[in-house]
Amino acid sequence: MSANLPPQFFAISKKLKNTKDPEEKISILEELLAIIPKHKGTERVQQDLKTKIAKLKKQKTKKSKKEILYSVKKEGAGQIVIIGQANAGKSSLLNVLTNAEAKVGSYPFTTQIPRPAMIPYENVLIQLVDTPPLTKESPPWLKGILKASDGLLAVFDLSEDSVAEDIKNLKELLSNWGLANKKIIFLGNKIDLKESRENLKKIKPHLRAISCFKKSGIKELKKEIFDLLEIIRVYTRSVNKPKPDFVNPFVIKKGSKLIDLANQIHKDFSFSFKKAKLFKKDSKKFQIVGKNYILQDQDIVEIHA
Repeated sequence: MSANLPPQFFAISKKLKNTKDPEEKISILEELLAIIPKHKGTERVQQDLKTKIAKLKKQKTKKSKKEILYSVKKEGAGQIVIIGQANAGKSSLLNVLTNAEAKVGSYPFTTQIPRPAMIPYENVLIQLVDTPPLTKESPPWLKGILKASDGLLAVFDLSEDSVAEDIKNLKELLSNWGLANKKIIFLGNKIDLKESRENLKKIKPHLRAISCFKKSGIKELKKEIFDLLEIIRVYTRSVNKPKPDFVNPFVIKKGSKLIDLANQIHKDFSFSFKKAKLFKKDSKKFQIVGKNYILQDQDIVEIHA
């Protein structure tokens, strides 16, 4: 039986010749495997792709000490990575959002390795990661950090006349890395400068304007970062302890059902769950809900099993 491979299969295959990065090769091979028609005629091609992917992944398991140093373990309610060109204010943004003390300089490449810190937002902590300048020559490990993150903050220097071109180039680079659909907030730093305000008028669509120096727009940005993660906070109470713990909420994905939370609390709840009382903050009234109830941010639940 003929394989009858689609035209895009051959177009994507050409990318393999233009990269030496194992991570990128795996991504391309997985893309080829996804689009290939699944029938008897393509079985050999499918197996060949799977074999290549397996070999590359086996090579990846032997990480060097340097690669381990350049990886960042996720912590908190989510991980957001700061990206942008040199001197855009990435480290300054990390400092002002997290109260960290990252090194800041007026010269390029002050940040040479990923630097994590935690953003306090109300009663949750969100991990923020500062990174070296993003360019076509950026090391492969940087792509890995961006890919694994829950979202990105792209920072641009609004005082530079090239800011519109800088935005275009960054979007193109992300697209080439297969990250065009990544959740991202575009920020224009240094809005406190006159030339920045003039440049902002020329950019469409507008960036979210901030000033790390004046700390303007920072409070609103924290809320936007929380919303970008698409998470909610849920509090629990029990018959014996009716007062919920508002300091340490359960953090789960938006759209999760009550049974998802129950399983997170204890795996046996999936079998013994009977009902739950649902309370809203600052209210003594409650309603009875079932396991398929879609949880909302700051719901208070009392699970009965």
